[in-house]
Amino acid sequence: MSTDEIAVGAVVRYPRTGTMGKVVKIEEIDDRVYAELDTTGLYYLVDELIRTEQAEEEARKKERSLEDYVREHREIQEQLEKVWEVGTDQSCEGGG
Repeated sequence: MSTDEIAVGAVVRYPRTGTMGKVVKIEEIDDRVYAELDTTGLYYLVDELIRTEQAEEEARKKERSLEDYVREHREIQEQLEKVWEVGTDQSCEGGG
């Protein structure tokens, strides 16, 4: 990948290992340009990275707001409470 195409925030893949991540830092070390990925914390030569549009879309889909998380958690909690009420006599006897 050309160093002109990569920037902080870009989602890339390192084809040798399949490692994917978001670029968090770009540094020049010994006249070579490296990018640090958020998933591993390791530096990869920018020339060997491939920008992945699909991975960017997937990363955006995985991001969710705190409100969404709380709503989903409440829905699950309500379902569990219904199962508890309907599925048991709530005596908690262990037998034996």
